[in-house]
Amino acid sequence: MKAVSATIIISLSLIGIANARDGARDTALIEQVSPANSYDYAVHVRNTHAIGYNPEVREDRQRMALKALRGQCRTARVVGENKIKREIWGITSTLPDYVVLVKCS
Repeated sequence: MKAVSATIIISLSLIGIANARDGARDTALIEQVSPANSYDYAVHVRNTHAIGYNPEVREDRQRMALKALRGQCRTARVVGENKIKREIWGITSTLPDYVVLVKCS
């Protein structure tokens, strides 16, 4: 009985950890960069599909980045974008991570 209850508790805690990690990717991560760069913020947008959002469409990524910065920067404009490939050729195939570079005018 103790082994069964321990297994259930461990399983539930692992499910909770997985859900917390997935929830963190649902929001954009905003990173303020040094003044030496030509942009003010690097916004890491999510790379998972959702209703009304496709990470492979540039306009959707830019809209998400500008929406994330709405409270911090009134006149934000996108000045660039970086694509970070995380896949290991032949082993994994995952969508790349996208970083949208934003300048506050």
